[in-house]
Amino acid sequence: MSCLGGFRAVAEREIQRLRALPRKDRGVDYLDGEMVQEAWYDVDKSWDAIHRALTGGKLEYGNSGAPGCWVILGGEVLRGDQEGEEDYIITCKTPGQVRQVDQFLQGLTEEAFRELYFTIDPGAYGFGLSEDDFRYTWSYLADSRPFWHSAAERGLWVLFDVDQ
Repeated sequence: MSCLGGFRAVAEREIQRLRALPRKDRGVDYLDGEMVQEAWYDVDKSWDAIHRALTGGKLEYGNSGAPGCWVILGGEVLRGDQEGEEDYIITCKTPGQVRQVDQFLQGLTEEAFRELYFTIDPGAYGFGLSEDDFRYTWSYLADSRPFWHSAAERGLWVLFDVDQ
């Protein structure tokens, strides 16, 4: 399931426009072509391990384990959790959730994330856990902090999207 993912910071009006679309039209063409984005940050394929590390190894939607779960698949699911939507996922985080994620990430140390990463079940993850993969995953998560901080300060919503 690990394909290219990223974050997009947007104003509430863009969320309302996206919600008004039929779910089948909520895709990369709309996000890249129609949606006004205030900022974006790509996480490449690291999103899978980031989510698993922050949610006890599970790759599923839900808001259990907040605020860590909100980084990737937590929040409102706008596409991806219904039959026929397996090709594209979009989750949405409110400005309040964005603030909590920002605070959480500002306090997350490399050592703490290392412990979380190395508890991922390699069988469920589909890849072997390694120092190289840890550094790759941590670098994307740590480097996303300015994005989250800026979005939180500006009261923006954050979308996570990934094509599958």
